[in-house]
Amino acid sequence: MDKMWNLTQEQWSSVLKSNENPAALADGLRHVGAFVPWSRLLVTETADCTTTVDLGCGRGEHSAVLAMAGKRTTLVDWSQQNLTFAQGMYRALGLDGTFTRADITRPLPFGTASIDAVFSCGVFEYFNAAQIDAILAEAFRIARRRVIVMVPNASSVAYRLGKWYMEKTGSWEWGGEEPSHSLVSHFRKAGAANIREFSVGTRHALGFLSAIKGGGRVEKLLTRGLGLTDHPEPSRFNQGYLLVTMGECLGPGTAQ
Repeated sequence: MDKMWNLTQEQWSSVLKSNENPAALADGLRHVGAFVPWSRLLVTETADCTTTVDLGCGRGEHSAVLAMAGKRTTLVDWSQQNLTFAQGMYRALGLDGTFTRADITRPLPFGTASIDAVFSCGVFEYFNAAQIDAILAEAFRIARRRVIVMVPNASSVAYRLGKWYMEKTGSWEWGGEEPSHSLVSHFRKAGAANIREFSVGTRHALGFLSAIKGGGRVEKLLTRGLGLTDHPEPSRFNQGYLLVTMGECLGPGTAQ
């Protein structure tokens, strides 16, 4: 699997800490319900959906939150380590899921319009424009209702500052991550309808400042001063950590 990600499967598994105890993660998820606001957002935006596919599932927390909400979830990843971890977490939560090892840059092993919602979180930033177009074309082919993509937000000042500093000091561990200002043009090319785009997770974005000397104090002051909480609503001034782009399907095989 030839990728631009700059990290091997084993390195990704290590960065995502997939060697941790999946039962411990499951226990935390069981008590908290969702670790990040965008997981809650996914539940809201798939309220009319029964089935979901997670492209590049990582440890699988987002799909687990959806499964806890009653969805039939399919998790797709190129790393067997990640899928094994997700399976263990699902077992610990008493959930059922489908786990598929696949390269999302190639045709997906699902039928046309066979899944209600297809989503991806923290994956598209590792691909170039042509690859994004190809992945979205497949996502809209298999989706029946909508496609949701979440990537780091290039307009988030705090995230960009923290990322720049960590790259400069050699402490950045997330490979060749390229944030986006917008994915709307890619969604239009895929034939999506009713496209929406906004950012979420301002509080999370401020966390990147803690890597900079004195940044932790700034983070705390801004969090307290702005009254920030981990809510799933769109961030003010587009300063959320994740850019969320979603589009509705016009029908089977939306992509042109």
